[in-house]
Formats: sequence, C-alpha cells, structure tokens
Amino acid sequence: MVTILDGKKVAGEKRAIVKGRVDKLIEKGVTPGLAFVSVGADEASLSYRRSQERSCTKVGVIPRTLDLAENITEEELLNKLFELNEDDGVHGILVTLPLPEGLDEERILGAIAPQKDIDCLSPVNRGLLAFSESEFLPATPAGILGLLEAYEIGVSGKHVVILGRGKAVGWPLAQMLLSKSKIGNATVTVCHSRSGDLGKYTRTADILVAAIGKAKFVGKDLVHKDQVLIDAGINGKETPEGWKLLGDVDFKQVSDIVKAITPVPGGVGPMTVATLLSNVTDAAERRL
Repeated sequence: MVTILDGKKVAGEKRAIVKGRVDKLIEKGVTPGLAFVSVGADEASLSYRRSQERSCTKVGVIPRTLDLAENITEEELLNKLFELNEDDGVHGILVTLPLPEGLDEERILGAIAPQKDIDCLSPVNRGLLAFSESEFLPATPAGILGLLEAYEIGVSGKHVVILGRGKAVGWPLAQMLLSKSKIGNATVTVCHSRSGDLGKYTRTADILVAAIGKAKFVGKDLVHKDQVLIDAGINGKETPEGWKLLGDVDFKQVSDIVKAITPVPGGVGPMTVATLLSNVTDAAERRL
C-alpha cells in the first residue's frame, strides 16, 4: 500500500516550533518581517503566495506584499529591492519567479541583500550553497529533505533523480544531496529538456523528484513500484469546477504503483512555507 507523505502535518509541527521562536523575539522587541515581491505573477504563483502570507500571520511574522506591474522597468524594481534591503523591519525578501521577459533575473536576484535572501536565490548564496556554507537552505529543497526525514526515508547511498535544473528546486537540491552531511551522500542524476529518454533515468531512481513545471507530466511510464515520488510542481489550471492547483505528477495514474508519494496540494508546498518561516526567523535572530 502506498504511503502518502503528508507535508501539511509535518509542516504544522515545524510551524509550531517557529511560532515559539517568534514569540521570544517579540518579547525582545523584534517582530520578523517578510517581504513578498511579485511582478505580473500568474494565478498559480499568487495562490501559493497567499498561502505563504496566511502562514506568516499564524506564527507572528509580518508579511509585506508588493504586487508590481508587469511593465515595471528593471531600475524601478531594483530600487524597490534596495529600499527593502535598508528597511530594518524587513528580515527576509522573497521574489516570485519566473520574472517577466525583459527583466534580468540574475541581476534582480543579485540585488537582494544576502542576509535577507531567505530562499538562497542570490548568486552569492547559491555559490556558498555549492560549498555547503550558505546561511540559509533553499526552502523547497530543504522542505523536501525535511519531509523525507520525518518519514525516515534516508537519502545516503540512494539514487535520486531530479526532473528539472531550475535555480529554486532542481539545482540547489542536487547540491544538498551531494554534500557530505546527514542530508546528503546520495548519487544524483539531474534531467532536463535535453536529456532524451527520461524513463531511462527515472526508472532507475530510488527517489524521483519532479520539478519540471509541467502539469501531470510524470505518468506510469516513468516510475516503478519501489520508488519514492516527490512532486514539487506548482501548476494552475482552469477546470469546470474552478481554478485548481496541479503538480508535475499524475497522482491518480501513479499512486497505486509507487511506494510513497507526495500529494498536491498538501505535500511539498506546506514544507516550503514552513522552511521560509524558519529562515526569516533565523534572519531576525541573527539581527538581534
């Protein structure tokens, strides 16, 4: 019988710990603040961000939302980030990706002060992550590994295949899994649009992570019965029943095949949010 990896339950436990830390900071006169910066974001991204904001409020972190027009100039956006860098009430800055065409994503992410880059997306922090020296662990990869740990699924010595090499999930997760640490020592294969026959790789994986950005992309032809399947996809779709959030995995098609699986919603997403809350609390504690 398949094991459903309940990220909502595990994340709730982590948020309770974060709330205790936030309460202690508030007693000392410091309230963690997290700024969300979105530029012409789609409904899937906005829905996810709203869940992040609600989680902030529940633990005592103050969310600050900047919804910017899609036609904003690069200089205007950079100035907004510089203002947040200088704002003592903001301890973390989170830019929704991807950014609209015409904006230099690396330049924008590079403008976030490293000590406020709680998702480890700036070039400086990504470089430090490659050497296991970053102050923050990127939220989604850390959330994935935290969920595996909660269900006592080890990664050491396992073959982990990651679908997607993006800077938010695929690339940083690979760095963490390769590290010589309790969350690492895995054998890692990263697949992408030029990898050819994906099944050749995915069907050899002990753990398969889908972070490719295509709804229901992973079907029964890419999995096997002894596999742990992690769905890190966030895709929005209009249906007759209304707007729905879909993962990269066709859950109905594969859930009777694999050994363990994360649902969408309720799997990786809540773990990502819990990690972000922990990271912004870390930043506030360091400031104090």
